[in-house]
Amino acid sequence: MQDSMNRLKGFTIGLKGFTLIELMIVILIIAILVAIAVPVYLNARANAQRRTCQSNIRTVDGAINTYSGMFDNPMWPDSVATMAASGPTKCLKSVPCCPAGGLTPSTYAWVAGNTANNIPPAISCPYVNNHRI
Repeated sequence: MQDSMNRLKGFTIGLKGFTLIELMIVILIIAILVAIAVPVYLNARANAQRRTCQSNIRTVDGAINTYSGMFDNPMWPDSVATMAASGPTKCLKSVPCCPAGGLTPSTYAWVAGNTANNIPPAISCPYVNNHRI
């Protein structure tokens, strides 16, 4: 028994753990997975914001048409806030904002229409140019 102990004296027996190479390989695999997942997540988030903004613009566009249909002589609203104000001409629950604005939401850019020439108002996203319908 003593002979076998002396022969194995230079080796560590019974110690459990990971070698440095094993740990580095695991960290490398995790880094590769993160490098793949982060751009996919950011792209999906940007697409969701774009689709939400487009939906909001469609809603405002529908409200503009509803507002102009309320009158015998069609007229266009002055602003988005006009359509969200309480009263008989309320067409929107609230004034929508683009989700790409982050913590400082801003209402959609409004270019007034011309009732005499039957040109409806134009609306656009205040943050991103590709948020259009």
